[in-house]
Amino acid sequence: MSDEIQFISGDRARDRAIQREAEAGLLTKIADGIYGKLEGRNVEEFAYAHWAPILAKMVPSAVLTGRTGMSVNPWRDRGQDGRPRYPGWIFCTHSDGKARKRFSIPGLEVRSFPGPGPIEGDVAYLGTYIPSPSRNLLENLKPSRERDGPSRNVGREGVEAEIERLLKTEHEDGLKAIRQRAHRIAGALDAAAELKILDDLIGTFLGTRQVKLVHEKVAARQRRPAPFDPDCMERLKALAVVLNRGALPDRPDPHAAPDVRACVSFIEAYFTNYIEGTRFSVDKARRIVFENEEPDGRPADGRDIVQTFRQVSTMVKGMSMASSIAEFVDEIKERNRMLLDGRPEKDPGNFKTEPNSAGHTQFVLPEHVHGTLKEGYETLQSLSDPLARGIFVHTLLVLVHPFNDGNGRTSRIMMTKELVGAGQCRIVIPSVFREDYINGIKALVAAPKFTAAPLVRAFIEAQRITNAIASSNLDETIDLWATTHAFLEDNDRDARLTFPNPDLKIERRAGIPAPTTYWEAVDLRNSLSDNDVSIFGRSM
Repeated sequence: MSDEIQFISGDRARDRAIQREAEAGLLTKIADGIYGKLEGRNVEEFAYAHWAPILAKMVPSAVLTGRTGMSVNPWRDRGQDGRPRYPGWIFCTHSDGKARKRFSIPGLEVRSFPGPGPIEGDVAYLGTYIPSPSRNLLENLKPSRERDGPSRNVGREGVEAEIERLLKTEHEDGLKAIRQRAHRIAGALDAAAELKILDDLIGTFLGTRQVKLVHEKVAARQRRPAPFDPDCMERLKALAVVLNRGALPDRPDPHAAPDVRACVSFIEAYFTNYIEGTRFSVDKARRIVFENEEPDGRPADGRDIVQTFRQVSTMVKGMSMASSIAEFVDEIKERNRMLLDGRPEKDPGNFKTEPNSAGHTQFVLPEHVHGTLKEGYETLQSLSDPLARGIFVHTLLVLVHPFNDGNGRTSRIMMTKELVGAGQCRIVIPSVFREDYINGIKALVAAPKFTAAPLVRAFIEAQRITNAIASSNLDETIDLWATTHAFLEDNDRDARLTFPNPDLKIERRAGIPAPTTYWEAVDLRNSLSDNDVSIFGRSM
């Protein structure tokens, strides 16, 4: 837990230390037994940012429920200017006692209801529990009404929207598994009536039943075919030929254990955002992801990293894959929406309506996006090797560029899903390797003599390095990546991607970890005059 927030715990020495810091003005009292380092924030902002550990203190082993379980965030109303207002409302359940509990502190309103504690599928989260999707859906179908503040549950409309979202990310098999778990846990939740409604709703989305949906936009959703971009498809088919031509390396996932997966997922989230221009020091990014630290006036940038981490850290072997172009389109839209939910101005989750480009490269026109994705998806089905499929789905999304923003990150998230879902090692593209990666893409889009081989080689090399670093300790993970020069800019003449070497000593300068030998080379170069450098170069 971050030392920003401190709790009175019954440890007399520690509690006295907290009280002394409060008396000295170093800590501010948030509520009884809760203190924090505000560092320029007001109490409401601080409490909202640390809602989970505060809830864990107030309601031990609380299970989030209703709209809080749906969003995993306190609900806030919006003012006339459209901005969210305090307080944030938290709804949860507790298993100790039959009376309701309510707490009011600056920035937060907590309403806790008697109910079962953690059950099958619920996930521990910062001292609380996030309900499984099955529990979430069942509990949100229960009737609720509050005299003050919002209703606890989102109701049937909200549940229909959530089922639609789950169908996009989990697909038909995943939705069936959610329904099966709902049958197993409904008794514990006293939700027999809600289970019947949920059965009908999920059956309607799966096409096995038919009930009227009350959410108008969900009910009205339709899909339409579109023409495709033949130039883009020519390049994608050339890539498929290269991927099918030779034997690709088989690298079983070395990051399957939960703690190891969390470490590599952080590294992936950090670099996939860094090479797109979202740049923090690795230590700052670590605090943003794992300690909920605010990103120094850049909330959207911080949110990008957190949302990337949340997606790639939950990917495991055997997860459901899209079985149709409709499911594929729904999934990439939802993953882009989740990725960029801190940037509403980018219209996340919706396909572009205006052409986009990068340098001299013009991506697929808006009217050709769906058709090109459909053609590309059909080509994807001709590939069976997980690495081939991962590289192809990534490149399909990069060349089409279907969204206003986040195309590269969405493409790499989908590549990770293909690889990890098949039990293979993911691919991390570190900062120092960015130019090799971009040059591979440029070689494929170059006209008229394009080639796919450089991009495939770049991915194979990046996977070789990623495969060699598997640790359950985040400090060790960062240091091992640092031994490869990963955190350095790729335009530095002394920096290139190398194989990890645990024997190298790591030194940090300006927040950048790199081998001491690298910094010594930089110091030597900087210590020489321009004339000395030129002479030295000739003598070599």
